[in-house]
Amino acid sequence: MNPDELNALPIEGRARYAVLGVLQRAMSAGVDWVDAASGLEGASDEAGWPAALARVFGELGDDAVLRAWEWGWMPREVTSALKKALSPEAARAGAVMMRGQLNRYTETQLSDRWLAHRDELAAASPYANIAEAVAGLGRWDRIVAWSEVLEALDCLGGLPKIPRVEPLPGTPLIAHRLGVAESSKAYEKIRALLAKAESTDSDAEAEAFTAKAQQLIARHSINEALLSEAGQDKREPEALRVVIERPYEGPKSELLAQIADANHCRSVYWPDGGFTTLIGDREDLRSVELLYHSLLVQATSAMARVGSVSAKRGKSQTRSFRQSFLASFAMRIGERLRESADDTAREVAEETGTDLVPVMRQRDDRVDARTEELFPRLKFGRSTRITNYEGHLAGLAAADAARLHPQEPITRR
Repeated sequence: MNPDELNALPIEGRARYAVLGVLQRAMSAGVDWVDAASGLEGASDEAGWPAALARVFGELGDDAVLRAWEWGWMPREVTSALKKALSPEAARAGAVMMRGQLNRYTETQLSDRWLAHRDELAAASPYANIAEAVAGLGRWDRIVAWSEVLEALDCLGGLPKIPRVEPLPGTPLIAHRLGVAESSKAYEKIRALLAKAESTDSDAEAEAFTAKAQQLIARHSINEALLSEAGQDKREPEALRVVIERPYEGPKSELLAQIADANHCRSVYWPDGGFTTLIGDREDLRSVELLYHSLLVQATSAMARVGSVSAKRGKSQTRSFRQSFLASFAMRIGERLRESADDTAREVAEETGTDLVPVMRQRDDRVDARTEELFPRLKFGRSTRITNYEGHLAGLAAADAARLHPQEPITRR
């Protein structure tokens, strides 16, 4: 576009042309975002120029975020990717753009998961959109803000396509109503037990509370499977993503995988994305997520009690110790969870006189089929290497302390 044609455009058209030019240059060569933002700010001395830039950035942000949704991403995963790749300030700019895009929809146009993610964005950012974020800023502060938005836009544009696990915002859908499931008596009791397990300093108490929670989860899952097979609540497996926070992402993802396996779910971890995709029955997925966060709190507390670890020559081995600790904790917890789930299945089979093997196998087969549908080229990786023997032993001991054999009988519902 020649200068005369450019000058003939309205102010917002010129702003869009300038911003797109910066982003296009960034695709082929490295760009200093602050220099680029300074150039954008100084491209015109018109009074309405900053407001025009804000509107353009808002529109481009909407487009970039909508593309991310269409390519399978949801706010939690995008936030994780931005935090891994960008400065905290640029990641927050991305959160503002996501919040602005989701504010276009009413509550009836969003599933419960989208609503939960939107609430998290609102908690993370006080600004509903880019224009609101830059309102009242001086020239230099605006330049910094433009640089952060440019950086976030560039990162959003590079997100790869991943399997979609939730209907897009604004499309006709039946909301999952996970909140209803969570508020049921079973889940209220499970959450209460896990909260007690996390808050106690007694290993024996934590063991009993977590054991009861797992047995309630297993019993609830079996009941749901029996209802489904009877045709009262037939539903297909769903998918849910869980962000794996730094540090020690590898063993944390293994802990989640072990919990999923014990509860009739499958897990697929993507290290570059920083999250695990869980596949299973809707309520099994919620149970796995609840257990994961609770057991992670218990494992982290146990590690903190050990403190830092030094080698004989004084070099810290804290990282290798904790990596090995979590890996061994995950392995042993998986064994304990499966033992508890099997014990509960035997109890229910004896109580009801029902052969549960074919019932649960059918559920597992449906979950496996859905996993293959979402991930047709799935490859199996190796577990985290255990490089610190003391950490390995401490992790096993901590998992044993949280093992799932309660000291008192479980109250039946």
